[in-house]
Amino acid sequence: MSLWFGKHLIKPAVTFLRTELSFALVNRKPVVPGHVLVCPIRLVKRFKDLMPEEVSDLFSTVQRVSAAVEKHFGGTSLTISIQDGPEAGQTVPHVHVHILPRRTGDFEKNDTIYEILHDHDKEADSEKWRSEEEMAAEAEQLRKYF
Repeated sequence: MSLWFGKHLIKPAVTFLRTELSFALVNRKPVVPGHVLVCPIRLVKRFKDLMPEEVSDLFSTVQRVSAAVEKHFGGTSLTISIQDGPEAGQTVPHVHVHILPRRTGDFEKNDTIYEILHDHDKEADSEKWRSEEEMAAEAEQLRKYF
């Protein structure tokens, strides 16, 4: 079943986990290998507008996905981030949590990741986007953890 991420229709092939209230998908333009998103199923623009049960399910899902992504991509740490509102860098008006597996030296300055994350989807250059096939293959690999 397809799901909505803001105004984007997300095909089942690029999702790898669905719970009662949340879903996880691979990123079309990952900042680092393994950069994925976890979203509530209900389209909610801001974190404050989630219902308590959605917050609980969202963060339980983030915890599960984080463990799988860190293991699968050989990370030793994680950056977990929510950009809540346009001034915070949110480019899709649908609550979503970024999960990025991290390794020593992946960025010269650790906090550079936040600058890149802030700007990464603002470029309309679709040449940098991964193909549906690439995304589906990664989602298939991640599904095995659930």
